[in-house]
Amino acid sequence: MKNLALGFLALALFAIPTTMAAQLPALKPLKGTPDPAAPKDPDKFIFILAGDNRPAKASDPPTEVVKMIFKEIKKQSPAFVLWTGDIISGKDPSGPITQQYEDFLKIAAKGDAAVYNAPGNHEMDDKNNCPNETLLNLYKTDTGQTAPYGSFDYGDSHFIALDSDEPAPAGDACNCASQTPAKDKDEKPTGYISANQIALLKQDLKANKSKAHIFIILHRPLVGYEGKDQLCPANVTDLQTIFKDYHNISYVVAGHQHLYYNAQGKDEFGPPPERKDPAKKPFYLVSGGAGAPLHKNGFYHYLIFTVDKDTVSVQLKTVDASTDVN
Repeated sequence: MKNLALGFLALALFAIPTTMAAQLPALKPLKGTPDPAAPKDPDKFIFILAGDNRPAKASDPPTEVVKMIFKEIKKQSPAFVLWTGDIISGKDPSGPITQQYEDFLKIAAKGDAAVYNAPGNHEMDDKNNCPNETLLNLYKTDTGQTAPYGSFDYGDSHFIALDSDEPAPAGDACNCASQTPAKDKDEKPTGYISANQIALLKQDLKANKSKAHIFIILHRPLVGYEGKDQLCPANVTDLQTIFKDYHNISYVVAGHQHLYYNAQGKDEFGPPPERKDPAKKPFYLVSGGAGAPLHKNGFYHYLIFTVDKDTVSVQLKTVDASTDVN
C-alpha cells in the first residue's frame, strides 16, 4: 500500500503545471565558425556587428566588402561576431541556395570568430516577400541552426537574435497575402514576429533580468531611417512595451535598410553615444552596410562594441570598397 500511495503521489506531482516557462533556444554559431573562447574577464570584451552583405543577384559572387570585413575581424580578434541578416540573395527555393550559403560561410570562417546571425527576408522569404517553409528549412540545415532565433550568454551579458520574417496568421493585417503591394517593392509586405516567438522572448528577458547588459539583433528595424521600421506595427508596439521593463537592454540593432542609422540624437549617421546600464530605454541602431547595394545615404561599414563593466561604447568603422583584398 505504501508503494501504491507513493506511485499516486508521483503521478499527482507530475500532473501539476510547471512554473518554468520555455525560453528562447540556444543560439549556435553559423556552421564552420568556431565556438567563442571563454572570456578572460566577464565584464570586459569586444564584439563586432555587421549585416546585409548579400550580392545584388543570386548569380553574383560574394562582394569584396564582406571579404574585407572578415579580414578586419581576424585582425581585431573579437570575442564573437553578430550579423543582422541577408547573408545570401536567396528568394528562390529552387535556386542555388545551398551554394550561396557555402560561399558566405567560407568567407565567414576566415574571420576565426564565432558568427551569430539574425536571418533576414532574403533568407526567409520568397520572391513575393512572403515567408517560405522550404527556405526556412534550408536556412536551418545549411547554417547548422536548430531554430532561426535564439540566445546565448557571454560573460555577464546576454545576446538575443530574433527572426523578423515569420508567417503571420491568415487574415492578419500583417499577413503577406493581406497586404497590397506598394509601388516601392522594398516597402511591403512588412516583417512579422509570431506570438510564440514573443512569448519565448518575454521569458528569456525575465530569466536574464540580472545580467549587466542585453543586446538584441534582428533584421527588420523597430526604429528605422526616415521612420521606416519595416516590421508589423503591432510587433513594434508590443516589443517596445516589453523592453520598457528591462533597463539592462543596451542596444537593439537591425539591418534591412542598406545604410547606417543612429536613432539617438541629431547626428543620424554618426556613431552612437556611449551608454551606461541600467538606463531607461535601449539605443536603436541600423547596420546594413556589409556589401549589399547601398541606400543613397549608405556607406559600407561595421561596428565594434566594447563592453567594460556597466559601460558600452561603439566604434563606427567605414570600409573602402575600392581596396583589393585578394
